[in-house]
Amino acid sequence: MKNVLDLAGIGIGPFNLSLAAVSEKNVSLTTRFFDAKPGFQWHSEIMFSDSDMQTAFLKDLVTGVDPTSPYTFLNYLVQNGLFHSFMNTNRQVITRKEFELYCQWVAGQMPEKLLFGFKVDTVEYDGKVFVIGNKKQRFSAKNICLGTGIRPKIPCCAKPFISSSFFHAKSRFLKELNARDKNVVIVGGGQTGIEVFRNALKNKWGCAKSITLISSRPNLEPLDESAFVNEYFSPNYAHEFFTVNKYLKKNIVNYQKLTSDGNTPTYLQALYNELYYAQNVESLPAKFKIFPYRRLESVRCSGGFYELSLHNGFTQRGEQINADIVILCTGFENNIPICIDRIKHLFQFDGNNGFSINQDFSVQWDGHVNNRIFVQNFSRYEHGIFEPQTSLMSWRSAVITNSVSREEVYRTQNSAPNFLSYARAPTT
Repeated sequence: MKNVLDLAGIGIGPFNLSLAAVSEKNVSLTTRFFDAKPGFQWHSEIMFSDSDMQTAFLKDLVTGVDPTSPYTFLNYLVQNGLFHSFMNTNRQVITRKEFELYCQWVAGQMPEKLLFGFKVDTVEYDGKVFVIGNKKQRFSAKNICLGTGIRPKIPCCAKPFISSSFFHAKSRFLKELNARDKNVVIVGGGQTGIEVFRNALKNKWGCAKSITLISSRPNLEPLDESAFVNEYFSPNYAHEFFTVNKYLKKNIVNYQKLTSDGNTPTYLQALYNELYYAQNVESLPAKFKIFPYRRLESVRCSGGFYELSLHNGFTQRGEQINADIVILCTGFENNIPICIDRIKHLFQFDGNNGFSINQDFSVQWDGHVNNRIFVQNFSRYEHGIFEPQTSLMSWRSAVITNSVSREEVYRTQNSAPNFLSYARAPTT
């Protein structure tokens, strides 16, 4: 068939950008990726100057499977004259802004492959190819890959109050915020929550009257970055985890939460030091409070402010706090894009309200075997805890590239054995 793409990617975040770069190694593949945004952006609403990545810079878009690729972070440094200065910083991790700049540079290297400013409204399937596009233009592809990202997770009790003074951090309202002389409450003790809390203390949005951080977690818990735990973020573990009984997987992943969803230890230390200095050295009037073990249960708007009802898991009692501004840092959830509504009835779903996914990251569906739908960041309970993270994105891109190519373009099962083995122990 003429003018039919081998692979069309919907969404251009880091994951599909990685796939675009990695798939170039097979020069016979025709691929194109689409995104409604005018250019590459990555969570720009919640990107602060002190926001660091939680993975080493070598875990970039491509290096894990092809360090000779022109799209490595190291090549970005060299091509932009930054290599020697960067090495002098002695860092293993980079800021999220640096990562975004790197991704924007990679995107600029493949303009013919990435179509920004193009919103995919519909995806259809005629039994032979997928047809994607909008009223202005349509494209045909043998395979598609959904990389449309995640959406803010908002507690049910908060949904009726969403406004410029009560909002999720990932929204335009944070940029427009004026917190001067206001009582600000931040809900959520993960990395985003403590970053918003710290920047509010630095008067980023004006000098607030008070700043309160509420977290359902028992403490501001650190990310577990220890060596053995990091084996969860390896191809070998992904292979072993995929074979686990599906009814056990969710509990295993939830137990591993702090390997993926904890706070950066160095960031916590810096925040603690700043709070100590403000309270005990400068003897400033305390305008901050941190309340762990509290869960938001209900909201009421009264007299121009919000009354937040909390459950204290430590005392098992109810509490109430008032706020002029509420910033939700309550995480994210998978977002099944509406553009696939016309073919969604062909998908098979698992018991966790997600797609049933094959080992090559394709969805189990009722279409022809020659046409596949790949997904990125939809398989936490199929492949493992690494799925939402950037740690293994190059490896996952290589797996998808091999599958679309129907040949081993990359060696994806050649890793040295892990020190922890979860498979059946050999008989001695």
